[in-house]
Amino acid sequence: MEGFNKQEELNHYVDHLFRKYKPTQQIRELKAEILSNLEAKVADLTASGMNDHEAVQQAKNSIRSVDHLVDGNIRVFIHPFRLELVQMGLLFSLIAWILTIPFRIFGLGVLLNTILMALCIVGSIVYFAMYFSSKRKKEEALQAKKYVNYRLVAKLKRASWSIWSLFIIVVTLTTTAVQFGSHIWFARPVTIEGPYQWAVLAIKYALPFASVIVPLLFHVAEKLAFKYEAGERDEI
Repeated sequence: MEGFNKQEELNHYVDHLFRKYKPTQQIRELKAEILSNLEAKVADLTASGMNDHEAVQQAKNSIRSVDHLVDGNIRVFIHPFRLELVQMGLLFSLIAWILTIPFRIFGLGVLLNTILMALCIVGSIVYFAMYFSSKRKKEEALQAKKYVNYRLVAKLKRASWSIWSLFIIVVTLTTTAVQFGSHIWFARPVTIEGPYQWAVLAIKYALPFASVIVPLLFHVAEKLAFKYEAGERDEI
């Protein structure tokens, strides 16, 4: 076939197979190995009398995915994985919403509690939509499997906890500076009069901790990936 470049076709196909992966050292080595295997297969097929176009197509058909070859990838039953992750997000939001109801005596507390209530409503809608949708799906659809990279999830979990910890430290120091900065600077004694002022101060320090929902979800996602990992013959 005129204008057909088998090497270019193989290069494009290998790039397509790895399109969703960052070009790490492992991925580059794996790409080179896959390309080498495809080239060898094409060479064998053309040596047996097959034309270049058919040989390339048959070689491509022999490798449809590389997900199972990437280090850290595990197959999970994706539907229950997503359903339970949404369920846990809803649970965390409900707990945070209930715990922040007393904070409504303070302006930011009203805002945060309202946002959490909205998250609970949205989360409930999403969860029940997914739940009832699963009841109408065929068994084959519920058994669908996808690859999740547990190394990436673990990295995101660590990053989320680190960012959250830094956020809490910065907000706590900022709150302290705003509330007591002048007293500390001028060496004046700090006085907090009455339970109401104590409550308002406690709320100001406690509000940022509601954001723990985010790293908790990444923490749960890692556990769920292994919980719903699919073996060769596993079924839910």
